[in-house]
Amino acid sequence: MDDALEPVIGIDLGTTNSACAVVRNGRASVVRRGEDRIVPSVVAALPDGSIIVGNRAKRRRAVDPTQVVFSDKRLIGRRFSSNEVQRMCAYVPYDIRQGNNEAVVVELGARLYSVVEISAYILTYLREMAEEALGQPVRKAVVAVPANFTDGQRSATRVAARLAGLDVIRVINEPTAAALAYGYIEDTDRRIAVYDFGGGTFDVTILQITRNVFEVLATSGEMFLGGDDIDAVILQMMAETYAQQHGVHPGSNPVAMERLRAVAEQVKIQLSETPKASARVEEVMPGHPGNLEFTLDQEFLRPHIAPIIQRTVPVCQDALRSAGLSPHQIDEIVLVGGTTRMPLVREIVREVFGKEPQTSINPMSVVAVGAAIQGAALMGSLVPISGGGVSQASMSSSAVLLDVTPRSLGVRTVGGFVDMIIERNSPIPVEQTRLFTTTTDNQRFVRIQVCQGENEQFDANFRLGELTLSGLREAPRGEVSIAVTFEINADGLLEVRARDHATGVSQSTKMRVLGGLTDEEVAEMADRLRRREASGAGPLPAGDVAARR
Repeated sequence: MDDALEPVIGIDLGTTNSACAVVRNGRASVVRRGEDRIVPSVVAALPDGSIIVGNRAKRRRAVDPTQVVFSDKRLIGRRFSSNEVQRMCAYVPYDIRQGNNEAVVVELGARLYSVVEISAYILTYLREMAEEALGQPVRKAVVAVPANFTDGQRSATRVAARLAGLDVIRVINEPTAAALAYGYIEDTDRRIAVYDFGGGTFDVTILQITRNVFEVLATSGEMFLGGDDIDAVILQMMAETYAQQHGVHPGSNPVAMERLRAVAEQVKIQLSETPKASARVEEVMPGHPGNLEFTLDQEFLRPHIAPIIQRTVPVCQDALRSAGLSPHQIDEIVLVGGTTRMPLVREIVREVFGKEPQTSINPMSVVAVGAAIQGAALMGSLVPISGGGVSQASMSSSAVLLDVTPRSLGVRTVGGFVDMIIERNSPIPVEQTRLFTTTTDNQRFVRIQVCQGENEQFDANFRLGELTLSGLREAPRGEVSIAVTFEINADGLLEVRARDHATGVSQSTKMRVLGGLTDEEVAEMADRLRRREASGAGPLPAGDVAARR
Protein backbone atom coordinates (compact mmCIF):
# COMPACT_ATOMS: atom_id res chain seq x y z
CA MET A 1 0.00 0.00 0.00
CA ASP A 2 1.20 3.47 -0.85
CA ASP A 3 1.84 5.05 2.54
CA ALA A 4 1.13 8.49 1.10
CA LEU A 5 -2.45 7.49 0.37
CA GLU A 6 -5.24 7.01 2.87
CA PRO A 7 -6.31 3.36 3.00
CA VAL A 8 -9.71 2.37 1.64
CA ILE A 9 -11.22 -0.93 2.73
CA GLY A 10 -13.61 -3.01 0.66
CA ILE A 11 -16.49 -4.47 2.65
CA ASP A 12 -18.79 -7.39 1.94
CA LEU A 13 -21.55 -7.09 4.55
CA GLY A 14 -23.15 -10.49 4.15
CA THR A 15 -26.27 -12.16 5.49
CA THR A 16 -24.35 -15.04 7.07
CA ASN A 17 -20.74 -13.86 6.98
CA SER A 18 -18.90 -10.60 6.33
CA ALA A 19 -15.39 -9.71 5.26
CA CYS A 20 -13.21 -6.74 4.48
CA ALA A 21 -10.22 -6.47 2.19
CA VAL A 22 -7.57 -3.90 1.35
CA VAL A 23 -5.00 -3.32 -1.38
CA ARG A 24 -1.45 -3.35 0.01
CA ASN A 25 1.69 -3.20 -2.08
CA GLY A 26 -0.36 -3.71 -5.18
CA ARG A 27 -2.17 -6.80 -3.94
CA ALA A 28 -5.70 -7.12 -2.67
CA SER A 29 -6.21 -9.44 0.28
CA VAL A 30 -8.78 -10.14 2.95
CA VAL A 31 -7.97 -8.65 6.35
CA ARG A 32 -7.33 -11.04 9.25
CA ARG A 33 -7.74 -10.59 12.99
CA GLY A 34 -6.17 -13.54 14.76
CA GLU A 35 -7.94 -16.53 13.23
CA ASP A 36 -10.81 -14.36 12.00
CA ARG A 37 -10.92 -13.83 8.26
CA ILE A 38 -14.56 -14.42 7.40
CA VAL A 39 -16.64 -12.97 10.26
CA PRO A 40 -20.11 -14.31 11.14
CA SER A 41 -22.68 -11.53 10.72
CA VAL A 42 -24.02 -12.10 14.21
CA VAL A 43 -24.58 -9.64 17.09
CA ALA A 44 -25.45 -10.73 20.64
CA ALA A 45 -26.16 -9.15 24.02
CA LEU A 46 -24.49 -10.60 27.12
CA PRO A 47 -26.30 -10.67 30.49
CA ASP A 48 -24.42 -7.53 31.60
CA GLY A 49 -25.80 -5.62 28.58
CA SER A 50 -22.59 -5.55 26.56
CA ILE A 51 -22.69 -6.33 22.84
CA ILE A 52 -20.44 -8.86 21.13
CA VAL A 53 -19.97 -9.56 17.44
CA GLY A 54 -18.75 -12.44 15.31
CA ASN A 55 -17.82 -15.94 16.43
CA ARG A 56 -18.42 -15.33 20.13
CA ALA A 57 -21.84 -13.92 19.33
CA LYS A 58 -22.61 -16.91 17.12
CA ARG A 59 -21.79 -19.32 19.97
CA ARG A 60 -24.34 -17.51 22.16
CA ARG A 61 -27.11 -18.83 19.89
CA ALA A 62 -26.89 -22.14 21.76
CA VAL A 63 -27.02 -20.39 25.16
CA ASP A 64 -29.56 -17.56 24.89
CA PRO A 65 -30.96 -17.42 21.33
CA THR A 66 -33.44 -14.64 22.11
CA GLN A 67 -30.46 -12.32 22.64
CA VAL A 68 -28.66 -13.10 19.37
CA VAL A 69 -29.44 -11.33 16.08
CA PHE A 70 -28.46 -13.07 12.84
CA SER A 71 -29.46 -12.62 9.17
CA ASP A 72 -30.35 -8.98 9.84
CA LYS A 73 -29.40 -8.18 6.23
CA ARG A 74 -32.76 -9.74 5.33
CA LEU A 75 -34.41 -7.02 7.44
CA ILE A 76 -32.39 -3.89 6.67
CA GLY A 77 -34.22 -1.18 4.76
CA ARG A 78 -37.55 -3.03 4.79
CA ARG A 79 -40.92 -2.05 6.20
CA PHE A 80 -42.11 -4.03 9.21
CA SER A 81 -45.33 -4.93 7.38
CA SER A 82 -43.49 -6.46 4.41
CA ASN A 83 -43.93 -10.16 3.72
CA GLU A 84 -40.19 -10.73 4.15
CA VAL A 85 -40.09 -9.25 7.63
CA GLN A 86 -43.18 -11.18 8.70
CA ARG A 87 -41.53 -14.40 7.50
CA MET A 88 -38.49 -13.55 9.58
CA CYS A 89 -40.65 -12.92 12.64
CA ALA A 90 -41.91 -16.50 12.41
CA TYR A 91 -38.45 -17.92 11.73
CA VAL A 92 -36.02 -16.37 14.21
CA PRO A 93 -35.97 -16.63 18.03
CA TYR A 94 -35.13 -12.98 18.69
CA ASP A 95 -37.85 -10.36 19.05
CA ILE A 96 -38.58 -8.26 15.95
CA ARG A 97 -40.84 -5.23 16.42
CA GLN A 98 -42.19 -2.24 14.55
CA GLY A 99 -40.52 1.10 15.17
CA ASN A 100 -41.30 4.59 13.91
CA ASN A 101 -42.11 5.06 10.22
CA GLU A 102 -42.65 1.28 9.80
CA ALA A 103 -38.96 0.69 10.59
CA VAL A 104 -37.79 -2.69 11.90
CA VAL A 105 -36.27 -2.87 15.38
CA VAL A 106 -35.05 -5.80 17.47
CA GLU A 107 -34.82 -6.25 21.23
CA LEU A 108 -31.43 -7.02 22.75
CA GLY A 109 -30.53 -6.72 26.42
CA ALA A 110 -33.84 -5.03 27.33
CA ARG A 111 -33.18 -2.34 24.71
CA LEU A 112 -34.51 -1.76 21.22
CA TYR A 113 -32.02 -1.50 18.37
CA SER A 114 -32.68 -0.57 14.77
CA VAL A 115 -31.43 -3.22 12.36
CA VAL A 116 -29.27 -0.43 10.94
CA GLU A 117 -27.57 -0.16 14.33
CA ILE A 118 -27.04 -3.94 14.39
CA SER A 119 -25.28 -3.72 11.02
CA ALA A 120 -23.24 -0.81 12.36
CA TYR A 121 -21.78 -3.07 15.07
CA ILE A 122 -20.67 -5.58 12.42
CA LEU A 123 -19.16 -2.80 10.31
CA THR A 124 -17.39 -1.39 13.37
CA TYR A 125 -15.84 -4.79 13.99
CA LEU A 126 -14.63 -4.97 10.37
CA ARG A 127 -13.20 -1.45 10.57
CA GLU A 128 -11.28 -2.29 13.74
CA MET A 129 -9.98 -5.50 12.15
CA ALA A 130 -8.56 -3.41 9.32
CA GLU A 131 -7.09 -0.82 11.69
CA GLU A 132 -5.26 -3.53 13.63
CA ALA A 133 -3.94 -5.10 10.41
CA LEU A 134 -2.83 -1.78 8.90
CA GLY A 135 -1.64 -0.14 12.11
CA GLN A 136 -3.47 3.11 11.35
CA PRO A 137 -6.98 4.56 11.45
CA VAL A 138 -9.36 3.62 8.65
CA ARG A 139 -12.22 5.88 7.65
CA LYS A 140 -12.89 5.33 3.93
CA ALA A 141 -14.68 2.31 2.51
CA VAL A 142 -16.33 0.87 -0.55
CA VAL A 143 -19.33 -1.20 0.54
CA ALA A 144 -20.83 -3.91 -1.65
CA VAL A 145 -24.57 -4.59 -1.64
CA PRO A 146 -26.79 -7.04 -3.56
CA ALA A 147 -27.51 -5.82 -7.08
CA ASN A 148 -31.24 -5.95 -6.38
CA PHE A 149 -31.11 -3.93 -3.17
CA THR A 150 -33.72 -1.19 -3.20
CA ASP A 151 -32.93 2.46 -2.67
CA GLY A 152 -34.12 2.15 0.93
CA GLN A 153 -31.79 -0.80 1.58
CA ARG A 154 -28.83 1.00 0.01
CA SER A 155 -29.52 4.12 2.05
CA ALA A 156 -29.86 2.09 5.25
CA THR A 157 -26.51 0.38 4.56
CA ARG A 158 -24.87 3.77 4.09
CA VAL A 159 -26.30 4.97 7.41
CA ALA A 160 -24.97 1.86 9.15
CA ALA A 161 -21.51 2.53 7.74
CA ARG A 162 -21.66 6.14 8.90
CA LEU A 163 -22.59 5.00 12.40
CA ALA A 164 -19.55 2.69 12.29
CA GLY A 165 -17.27 5.65 11.62
CA LEU A 166 -16.87 4.99 7.91
CA ASP A 167 -17.04 7.38 4.99
CA VAL A 168 -18.50 5.37 2.11
CA ILE A 169 -16.89 6.67 -1.06
CA ARG A 170 -18.83 4.23 -3.24
CA VAL A 171 -21.61 1.69 -2.95
CA ILE A 172 -20.90 -1.09 -5.44
CA ASN A 173 -23.09 -3.99 -6.46
CA GLU A 174 -21.79 -7.34 -5.20
CA PRO A 175 -21.71 -9.03 -8.65
CA THR A 176 -19.91 -6.03 -10.13
CA ALA A 177 -17.32 -6.21 -7.33
CA ALA A 178 -16.87 -9.92 -7.99
CA ALA A 179 -16.44 -9.28 -11.70
CA LEU A 180 -13.91 -6.56 -10.94
CA ALA A 181 -11.81 -8.95 -8.86
CA TYR A 182 -12.15 -11.68 -11.47
CA GLY A 183 -11.27 -9.31 -14.33
CA TYR A 184 -8.10 -8.10 -12.64
CA ILE A 185 -7.09 -11.64 -11.71
CA GLU A 186 -7.73 -13.12 -15.16
CA ASP A 187 -6.97 -10.02 -17.30
CA THR A 188 -9.62 -11.10 -19.77
CA ASP A 189 -11.90 -9.80 -22.48
CA ARG A 190 -15.06 -11.81 -22.20
CA ARG A 191 -18.72 -11.94 -21.32
CA ILE A 192 -19.39 -13.34 -17.86
CA ALA A 193 -22.34 -14.25 -15.66
CA VAL A 194 -21.94 -13.66 -11.92
CA TYR A 195 -24.10 -16.18 -10.05
CA ASP A 196 -24.35 -14.75 -6.52
CA PHE A 197 -26.02 -17.15 -4.07
CA GLY A 198 -25.36 -16.01 -0.52
CA GLY A 199 -26.97 -16.62 2.83
CA GLY A 200 -30.05 -14.48 2.30
CA THR A 201 -30.21 -13.12 -1.25
CA PHE A 202 -29.69 -14.35 -4.81
CA ASP A 203 -28.96 -12.43 -7.96
CA VAL A 204 -27.30 -13.00 -11.31
CA THR A 205 -25.60 -10.31 -13.35
CA ILE A 206 -24.41 -10.45 -16.95
CA LEU A 207 -21.32 -8.34 -17.69
CA GLN A 208 -19.09 -7.59 -20.63
CA ILE A 209 -15.44 -7.16 -19.62
CA THR A 210 -13.29 -5.40 -22.20
CA ARG A 211 -9.87 -4.66 -20.73
CA ASN A 212 -10.54 -2.01 -18.10
CA VAL A 213 -14.24 -1.52 -18.95
CA PHE A 214 -16.75 -3.53 -16.90
CA GLU A 215 -20.19 -3.06 -18.45
CA VAL A 216 -23.24 -4.55 -16.76
CA LEU A 217 -25.64 -5.74 -19.45
CA ALA A 218 -28.46 -6.94 -17.18
CA THR A 219 -29.19 -8.04 -13.65
CA SER A 220 -32.00 -10.00 -12.01
CA GLY A 221 -32.55 -11.43 -8.56
CA GLU A 222 -34.72 -12.70 -5.74
CA MET A 223 -34.24 -10.84 -2.49
CA PHE A 224 -35.38 -13.55 -0.08
CA LEU A 225 -33.57 -16.67 -1.28
CA GLY A 226 -30.34 -18.03 0.14
CA GLY A 227 -28.41 -20.54 2.18
CA ASP A 228 -30.56 -19.73 5.22
CA ASP A 229 -33.42 -21.51 3.46
CA ILE A 230 -31.32 -24.65 3.02
CA ASP A 231 -30.29 -24.49 6.69
CA ALA A 232 -33.98 -24.44 7.58
CA VAL A 233 -34.59 -27.66 5.63
CA ILE A 234 -31.74 -29.47 7.40
CA LEU A 235 -32.88 -28.04 10.73
CA GLN A 236 -36.33 -29.58 10.30
CA MET A 237 -34.75 -32.92 9.40
CA MET A 238 -32.70 -32.79 12.58
CA ALA A 239 -35.72 -31.86 14.69
CA GLU A 240 -37.77 -34.73 13.22
CA THR A 241 -34.91 -37.15 13.83
CA TYR A 242 -34.67 -36.06 17.46
CA ALA A 243 -38.42 -36.52 17.86
CA GLN A 244 -38.14 -40.05 16.47
CA GLN A 245 -35.24 -40.88 18.77
CA HIS A 246 -36.69 -39.40 21.98
CA GLY A 247 -40.44 -39.06 21.50
CA VAL A 248 -40.51 -35.27 21.97
CA HIS A 249 -40.25 -32.60 19.30
CA PRO A 250 -37.84 -29.72 20.06
CA GLY A 251 -39.74 -27.22 17.88
CA SER A 252 -41.31 -25.38 20.81
CA ASN A 253 -37.95 -24.90 22.59
CA PRO A 254 -36.01 -21.95 21.09
CA VAL A 255 -32.73 -22.90 22.78
CA ALA A 256 -32.96 -26.45 21.40
CA MET A 257 -33.77 -25.22 17.89
CA GLU A 258 -30.87 -22.78 17.89
CA ARG A 259 -28.48 -25.50 19.02
CA LEU A 260 -29.70 -27.59 16.12
CA ARG A 261 -29.65 -24.66 13.68
CA ALA A 262 -25.96 -24.01 14.35
CA VAL A 263 -25.19 -27.66 13.65
CA ALA A 264 -27.46 -27.67 10.57
CA GLU A 265 -25.29 -24.95 9.02
CA GLN A 266 -22.17 -27.02 9.70
CA VAL A 267 -23.80 -30.10 8.17
CA LYS A 268 -24.57 -28.08 5.03
CA ILE A 269 -20.97 -26.89 4.84
CA GLN A 270 -19.66 -30.44 5.33
CA LEU A 271 -21.95 -31.75 2.58
CA SER A 272 -20.46 -29.15 0.25
CA GLU A 273 -17.16 -31.03 0.55
CA THR A 274 -18.05 -34.67 1.29
CA PRO A 275 -20.86 -37.07 0.26
CA LYS A 276 -21.96 -37.69 3.85
CA ALA A 277 -22.06 -35.70 7.10
CA SER A 278 -22.56 -36.85 10.67
CA ALA A 279 -23.28 -34.84 13.80
CA ARG A 280 -23.81 -35.50 17.47
CA VAL A 281 -25.57 -32.83 19.50
CA GLU A 282 -25.50 -33.32 23.26
CA GLU A 283 -28.31 -32.10 25.53
CA VAL A 284 -30.40 -30.73 22.71
CA MET A 285 -33.22 -29.72 25.08
CA PRO A 286 -32.11 -28.16 28.37
CA GLY A 287 -33.45 -30.20 31.28
CA HIS A 288 -34.44 -33.09 29.03
CA PRO A 289 -32.04 -36.03 28.69
CA GLY A 290 -31.17 -37.17 25.21
CA ASN A 291 -28.57 -36.49 22.57
CA LEU A 292 -29.12 -36.28 18.83
CA GLU A 293 -27.29 -38.70 16.55
CA PHE A 294 -27.72 -37.42 13.01
CA THR A 295 -26.39 -38.54 9.64
CA LEU A 296 -27.22 -37.04 6.26
CA ASP A 297 -25.90 -37.69 2.76
CA GLN A 298 -26.06 -35.56 -0.37
CA GLU A 299 -28.33 -37.94 -2.27
CA PHE A 300 -31.00 -37.88 0.44
CA LEU A 301 -30.77 -34.10 0.79
CA ARG A 302 -30.99 -33.34 -2.94
CA PRO A 303 -34.75 -33.71 -3.51
CA HIS A 304 -35.50 -31.68 -0.38
CA ILE A 305 -33.41 -28.65 -1.38
CA ALA A 306 -33.79 -28.90 -5.17
CA PRO A 307 -36.96 -26.71 -5.18
CA ILE A 308 -35.01 -23.96 -3.38
CA ILE A 309 -32.07 -24.06 -5.77
CA GLN A 310 -34.34 -24.40 -8.83
CA ARG A 311 -35.75 -20.98 -7.96
CA THR A 312 -32.48 -19.53 -9.26
CA VAL A 313 -33.13 -20.89 -12.78
CA PRO A 314 -35.85 -18.44 -13.90
CA VAL A 315 -33.78 -15.60 -12.45
CA CYS A 316 -30.83 -16.63 -14.65
CA GLN A 317 -33.11 -16.93 -17.66
CA ASP A 318 -34.58 -13.50 -16.97
CA ALA A 319 -31.12 -11.90 -16.81
CA LEU A 320 -30.10 -13.58 -20.08
CA ARG A 321 -33.33 -12.48 -21.75
CA SER A 322 -32.87 -8.89 -20.54
CA ALA A 323 -29.29 -8.89 -21.89
CA GLY A 324 -30.48 -10.31 -25.22
CA LEU A 325 -28.15 -13.29 -24.91
CA SER A 326 -28.38 -17.06 -25.00
CA PRO A 327 -26.49 -19.28 -22.51
CA HIS A 328 -23.87 -20.33 -25.08
CA GLN A 329 -22.90 -16.66 -25.54
CA ILE A 330 -21.64 -16.54 -21.94
CA ASP A 331 -17.90 -17.22 -21.77
CA GLU A 332 -17.54 -17.74 -18.01
CA ILE A 333 -19.68 -18.19 -14.92
CA VAL A 334 -18.26 -16.70 -11.73
CA LEU A 335 -19.64 -18.10 -8.48
CA VAL A 336 -20.16 -15.83 -5.46
CA GLY A 337 -21.41 -16.75 -1.99
CA GLY A 338 -20.90 -19.77 0.24
CA THR A 339 -24.04 -21.53 -1.02
CA THR A 340 -22.37 -21.99 -4.43
CA ARG A 341 -20.01 -24.53 -2.86
CA MET A 342 -22.87 -27.05 -2.80
CA PRO A 343 -22.58 -29.71 -5.56
CA LEU A 344 -26.26 -29.44 -6.53
CA VAL A 345 -25.90 -25.68 -7.02
CA ARG A 346 -22.96 -26.16 -9.36
CA GLU A 347 -24.83 -28.89 -11.21
CA ILE A 348 -27.79 -26.59 -11.83
CA VAL A 349 -25.45 -23.81 -12.95
CA ARG A 350 -23.96 -26.22 -15.51
CA GLU A 351 -27.45 -27.12 -16.74
CA VAL A 352 -28.49 -23.48 -17.15
CA PHE A 353 -25.36 -22.19 -18.88
CA GLY A 354 -24.10 -25.36 -20.53
CA LYS A 355 -20.59 -25.10 -19.12
CA GLU A 356 -18.58 -25.56 -15.95
CA PRO A 357 -18.53 -22.58 -13.57
CA GLN A 358 -15.29 -20.81 -12.69
CA THR A 359 -13.79 -22.16 -9.46
CA SER A 360 -10.37 -20.49 -9.40
CA ILE A 361 -11.46 -17.70 -7.05
CA ASN A 362 -12.82 -17.95 -3.51
CA PRO A 363 -16.59 -17.26 -3.57
CA MET A 364 -16.46 -16.23 0.10
CA SER A 365 -13.99 -13.37 -0.35
CA VAL A 366 -14.17 -12.26 -3.98
CA VAL A 367 -16.73 -9.49 -3.29
CA ALA A 368 -14.65 -7.86 -0.56
CA VAL A 369 -11.56 -8.10 -2.75
CA GLY A 370 -13.35 -6.47 -5.68
CA ALA A 371 -14.64 -3.68 -3.44
CA ALA A 372 -11.09 -3.06 -2.18
CA ILE A 373 -9.78 -2.89 -5.74
CA GLN A 374 -12.44 -0.33 -6.60
CA GLY A 375 -11.55 1.68 -3.50
CA ALA A 376 -7.85 1.68 -4.38
CA ALA A 377 -8.61 2.75 -7.94
CA LEU A 378 -10.84 5.60 -6.80
CA MET A 379 -8.05 6.86 -4.53
CA GLY A 380 -5.41 6.56 -7.26
CA SER A 381 -3.56 3.78 -5.47
CA LEU A 382 -1.83 0.68 -6.82
CA VAL A 383 -4.19 -2.00 -8.09
CA PRO A 384 -3.37 -5.63 -8.95
CA ILE A 385 -3.20 -6.98 -12.48
CA SER A 386 -2.78 -10.51 -13.72
CA GLY A 387 0.70 -12.00 -13.89
CA GLY A 388 1.62 -10.80 -10.40
CA GLY A 389 2.40 -7.20 -11.30
CA VAL A 390 0.81 -3.94 -10.29
CA SER A 391 -0.39 -0.91 -12.17
CA GLN A 392 -0.62 2.69 -11.07
CA ALA A 393 -4.28 3.53 -11.33
CA SER A 394 -5.69 6.99 -11.79
CA MET A 395 -9.18 8.34 -12.24
CA SER A 396 -8.65 8.23 -16.00
CA SER A 397 -6.88 4.88 -16.30
CA SER A 398 -8.58 2.79 -13.59
CA ALA A 399 -11.41 0.40 -14.33
CA VAL A 400 -14.56 1.92 -15.77
CA LEU A 401 -17.69 0.43 -14.18
CA LEU A 402 -20.87 0.77 -16.21
CA ASP A 403 -23.65 -0.50 -13.95
CA VAL A 404 -27.43 -0.61 -14.30
CA THR A 405 -30.45 -0.10 -12.10
CA PRO A 406 -31.94 -3.51 -11.25
CA ARG A 407 -35.60 -2.48 -11.10
CA SER A 408 -37.86 0.04 -12.77
CA LEU A 409 -38.76 3.17 -10.82
CA GLY A 410 -42.05 4.98 -11.12
CA VAL A 411 -44.74 7.09 -9.50
CA ARG A 412 -48.36 6.40 -8.61
CA THR A 413 -50.95 7.82 -10.99
CA VAL A 414 -54.75 8.02 -11.03
CA GLY A 415 -56.42 4.68 -10.46
CA GLY A 416 -53.48 3.19 -8.59
CA PHE A 417 -51.39 2.59 -11.71
CA VAL A 418 -47.67 3.27 -12.17
CA ASP A 419 -45.96 5.54 -14.67
CA MET A 420 -42.42 4.22 -15.00
CA ILE A 421 -39.82 7.01 -15.00
CA ILE A 422 -36.66 4.90 -15.23
CA GLU A 423 -36.82 1.45 -16.79
CA ARG A 424 -35.13 -1.61 -15.34
CA ASN A 425 -31.54 -2.25 -16.48
CA SER A 426 -31.02 1.40 -17.49
CA PRO A 427 -27.32 2.36 -17.31
CA ILE A 428 -26.42 4.49 -14.29
CA PRO A 429 -25.86 7.26 -13.45
CA VAL A 430 -29.10 8.37 -15.10
CA GLU A 431 -31.61 11.19 -14.88
CA GLN A 432 -35.13 11.23 -16.29
CA THR A 433 -37.94 13.79 -16.04
CA ARG A 434 -41.65 13.25 -16.64
CA LEU A 435 -44.50 15.80 -16.66
CA PHE A 436 -47.71 15.23 -14.69
CA THR A 437 -50.78 17.41 -14.24
CA THR A 438 -53.13 18.20 -11.37
CA THR A 439 -56.28 16.10 -11.11
CA THR A 440 -58.65 18.53 -9.32
CA ASP A 441 -59.51 22.21 -9.67
CA ASN A 442 -57.43 24.64 -7.60
CA GLN A 443 -55.19 21.83 -6.36
CA ARG A 444 -52.59 23.41 -4.07
CA PHE A 445 -50.35 20.41 -3.43
CA VAL A 446 -49.47 17.06 -4.96
CA ARG A 447 -48.33 13.92 -3.17
CA ILE A 448 -45.79 11.94 -5.20
CA GLN A 449 -45.56 8.27 -4.24
CA VAL A 450 -42.54 6.37 -5.52
CA CYS A 451 -42.05 2.64 -6.08
CA GLN A 452 -39.61 0.09 -7.49
CA GLY A 453 -40.82 -2.89 -9.47
CA GLU A 454 -42.24 -4.08 -12.76
CA ASN A 455 -45.97 -4.38 -12.02
CA GLU A 456 -48.33 -1.82 -13.55
CA GLN A 457 -50.26 -1.73 -10.26
CA PHE A 458 -48.55 0.52 -7.69
CA ASP A 459 -49.46 -1.57 -4.65
CA ALA A 460 -47.91 -4.70 -6.18
CA ASN A 461 -44.47 -3.08 -6.21
CA PHE A 462 -42.00 -2.13 -3.47
CA ARG A 463 -43.01 1.26 -2.07
CA LEU A 464 -39.93 3.42 -1.61
CA GLY A 465 -41.55 6.49 -0.08
CA GLU A 466 -43.17 9.76 -0.97
CA LEU A 467 -42.65 13.50 -1.18
CA THR A 468 -45.10 16.41 -1.21
CA LEU A 469 -44.89 19.50 -3.44
CA SER A 470 -47.07 22.29 -2.02
CA GLY A 471 -47.83 25.91 -2.87
CA LEU A 472 -49.11 25.21 -6.39
CA ARG A 473 -50.93 28.06 -8.13
CA GLU A 474 -54.72 27.81 -8.23
CA ALA A 475 -55.95 26.70 -11.65
CA PRO A 476 -58.43 24.30 -13.24
CA ARG A 477 -57.38 20.67 -13.17
CA GLY A 478 -54.90 19.67 -15.83
CA GLU A 479 -53.51 23.19 -16.27
CA VAL A 480 -50.71 22.93 -13.72
CA SER A 481 -47.84 20.73 -14.87
CA ILE A 482 -45.50 19.11 -12.36
CA ALA A 483 -42.04 18.06 -13.52
CA VAL A 484 -40.91 14.99 -11.59
CA THR A 485 -37.22 14.14 -11.93
CA PHE A 486 -35.62 10.86 -10.92
CA GLU A 487 -31.84 10.82 -10.65
CA ILE A 488 -29.79 7.71 -9.81
CA ASN A 489 -26.14 8.32 -8.97
CA ALA A 490 -23.16 5.97 -9.39
CA ASP A 491 -23.97 4.36 -6.01
CA GLY A 492 -27.41 3.38 -7.27
CA LEU A 493 -29.05 5.84 -4.84
CA LEU A 494 -32.18 7.66 -5.94
CA GLU A 495 -33.02 11.34 -5.62
CA VAL A 496 -36.51 12.55 -6.55
CA ARG A 497 -37.24 16.22 -7.29
CA ALA A 498 -40.49 17.98 -8.22
CA ARG A 499 -41.26 21.50 -9.46
CA ASP A 500 -44.07 23.52 -11.00
CA HIS A 501 -43.18 23.27 -14.70
CA ALA A 502 -44.86 26.50 -15.79
CA THR A 503 -43.50 28.87 -13.16
CA GLY A 504 -40.23 27.10 -12.43
CA VAL A 505 -40.92 27.40 -8.72
CA SER A 506 -39.82 24.35 -6.76
CA GLN A 507 -40.40 23.37 -3.20
CA SER A 508 -37.72 22.26 -0.79
CA THR A 509 -38.89 18.67 -0.50
CA LYS A 510 -37.40 15.54 0.94
CA MET A 511 -38.44 11.99 0.28
CA ARG A 512 -39.79 10.16 3.31
CA VAL A 513 -38.42 6.66 2.82
CA LEU A 514 -40.81 4.11 4.29
CA GLY A 515 -39.09 1.89 6.81
CA GLY A 516 -36.24 4.37 7.07
CA LEU A 517 -34.82 6.32 10.00
CA THR A 518 -35.27 9.98 10.80
CA ASP A 519 -32.24 12.27 11.13
CA GLU A 520 -32.96 12.47 14.85
CA GLU A 521 -32.89 8.68 15.23
CA VAL A 522 -29.61 8.43 13.33
CA ALA A 523 -28.10 11.18 15.50
CA GLU A 524 -29.23 9.36 18.65
CA MET A 525 -27.59 6.12 17.50
CA ALA A 526 -24.39 7.93 16.60
CA ASP A 527 -24.36 9.55 20.03
CA ARG A 528 -24.70 6.14 21.71
CA LEU A 529 -21.73 4.81 19.77
CA ARG A 530 -19.67 7.91 20.55
CA ARG A 531 -20.45 7.54 24.26
CA ARG A 532 -19.30 3.94 24.12
CA GLU A 533 -15.95 4.94 22.62
CA ALA A 534 -15.60 7.84 25.04
CA SER A 535 -16.26 5.55 28.00
CA GLY A 536 -12.69 4.31 27.75
CA ALA A 537 -13.49 0.87 26.37
CA GLY A 538 -10.27 1.06 24.37
CA PRO A 539 -9.28 -1.42 21.67
CA LEU A 540 -11.77 -4.24 21.43
CA PRO A 541 -10.70 -7.81 22.19
CA ALA A 542 -10.84 -10.24 19.29
CA GLY A 543 -14.40 -11.41 18.79
CA ASP A 544 -16.05 -8.57 20.69
CA VAL A 545 -17.59 -5.21 20.13
CA ALA A 546 -18.42 -3.89 23.59
CA ALA A 547 -21.32 -1.52 24.11
CA ARG A 548 -22.88 -0.68 27.46
CA ARG A 549 -26.37 0.52 27.99
